[in-house]
Amino acid sequence: MLAEIARYGVVAFGLFLILAAGWMAVRPAACRAILAKMGSTPLIHYGEHAVRALGGLCLIGAASASKAPLILTVAGGFIVVSSIVIALAPRRWHAAYAVWWADRLPLWIYPALAPVSLIGGAALIWVVL
Repeated sequence: MLAEIARYGVVAFGLFLILAAGWMAVRPAACRAILAKMGSTPLIHYGEHAVRALGGLCLIGAASASKAPLILTVAGGFIVVSSIVIALAPRRWHAAYAVWWADRLPLWIYPALAPVSLIGGAALIWVVL
């Protein structure tokens, strides 16, 4: 039963990546603004990492019933561990890092990377269904 719930979580994560791809393609300036806000408040900082960690746990939980169990286990483990590390680091470091990237990434990079998010989201859905 938990594996089934985890599969739904992975599908939701895949759909999120597909929606993010569309947003990146059409509204790159809005994506840059969102990136710059990461870590800016405790709610955003901890909320982002709680959702990321949950997504990583879903990848781990769905791995055994997927088409790529090792990849999902490793990716999920990396996401969970990195979420915990960043959540425990001073929030101002996370906020400064997000602003640093937002200031340096040109607007054209967001639509250019949209296909990566689209393919990644579709691959996640495919691998668990």
